[in-house]
Amino acid sequence: MGSNVDILRSSYAGLNEGSVDAAVAILAPDAIWRESFDFPGGDVLEGRDAIEAFLRLFLDSWSEFQQDIVEVREAGDRVALMIDLRAVGKASGAEVSARYAHVWTIRDGLGVEVDAYRDGEAGLRSVTDPPEAATP
Repeated sequence: MGSNVDILRSSYAGLNEGSVDAAVAILAPDAIWRESFDFPGGDVLEGRDAIEAFLRLFLDSWSEFQQDIVEVREAGDRVALMIDLRAVGKASGAEVSARYAHVWTIRDGLGVEVDAYRDGEAGLRSVTDPPEAATP
């Protein structure tokens, strides 16, 4: 088994290729995904099946979708990923670019919690600063 960062990079690479299965394979069955309420569809998703359904619906809205991990911070079992997104809407053709962070808690090689931060810097700080420093 690779490092937590290697596992996450592989998952995001799979998602970029359209493989939701690769993305959810690293999630614990009872994982929790907290999508920022600043994003469309922001919600708290509980369980791998709910997260998978969310990702499938989300990816279906894009004709092109690419997330690039541009910065990583680790502290213990937590890993923050700064992500640059480039996508094209399937129905609208609108081009979208955004920068945000996903903060993962990894246990035994599986993601047990994921917090999405619209403010990517706050997401990075949440891993290296005291807990009160940032909230998703």
